[in-house]
Amino acid sequence: MHTPAGTTNPSPPPQSTQGRASFARDEILEVLSHYPIGKVQSIREMIAGSSEAPKAVIESERGKLLLKRRAPGLEHASLVGFAHEVILGCLSLGVCIPPLIGTNADNNSMCQIGDKTYELFVFIEGTMFDQSVEHARQAGMLLGELHKAMDQINTSFEATVETSVVNPKRVDGIELESSSFDRLKKILEYGLDAHRANARASAIVHGDWHPGNMIFDGPEIIAICDFDNCRLGSRDRELAQALVYLSMKRPSADQIPEDASMEHLLAVWKGYIEQFGTSPNPRLIGSLLPAVLIDEALAGGTAGRQGPLVDAAIKKACWLDEQSPTIVRALESS
Repeated sequence: MHTPAGTTNPSPPPQSTQGRASFARDEILEVLSHYPIGKVQSIREMIAGSSEAPKAVIESERGKLLLKRRAPGLEHASLVGFAHEVILGCLSLGVCIPPLIGTNADNNSMCQIGDKTYELFVFIEGTMFDQSVEHARQAGMLLGELHKAMDQINTSFEATVETSVVNPKRVDGIELESSSFDRLKKILEYGLDAHRANARASAIVHGDWHPGNMIFDGPEIIAICDFDNCRLGSRDRELAQALVYLSMKRPSADQIPEDASMEHLLAVWKGYIEQFGTSPNPRLIGSLLPAVLIDEALAGGTAGRQGPLVDAAIKKACWLDEQSPTIVRALESS
């Protein structure tokens, strides 16, 4: 191992956080030695995103950078290669994504040491989603721009293929009254059936479209990050996911919201269509909204323990199911 040229006592390495994977100091310095970034001034842990994918912000002569170690299961070279081809293709078409830094030896977009895979990005300063209608509209526009750009990209790596838009079996692990269980199962099955009958063909998707992966500057969205789950899948599902997450009302300290903001939902929808150019099937999207929310909430495999987050998702999914006719009419008239 050798340290990056000119490295002089950078800040202490990231410290372990309970329940999260973290870097060791020597690990970071070994990885950085493979990149042309000059002297490292400081290193600090960044607590964000997946707990299995540690991140660190690096201050260097090259500027401020973000180092990331891929989570287990997402570190295989073919998966990373596919995602990087998509990122580079989208960047070439003007989509806002933090640029990748290439390695010293061969300008490789990933660094592999042992069984671990690392990525180094330009760090983009910005703010988080502020719950405003304008931010929701901007996020919808960027998703439409992204999907449109992805249609122009040719990849050489084989993509992961989404196995199912929603999985009705996820609800089997929840301890619920029979009436609630039946309702959730019906929501998932209806969403799956509607998708099979009406969906657009599978295409490249981001795979994790939510506000935490968006970077804003004032009213403008300036970047989308985290392409770890980029794959071939359903764009209708991804749009439904965006509509759900970007229309959630902010809860107060002692209250969990059950409904969504129709104004925000329509802002995402209109922004997406403005950029993508064509309108998806409103009835399909209406049926997917509650199904996707339940599927996302239960995907972590903790349904049996339930808890407040799963509880909130179930309540909101039931509200979305009840409001589906109203939502569909609003989408159709937009």
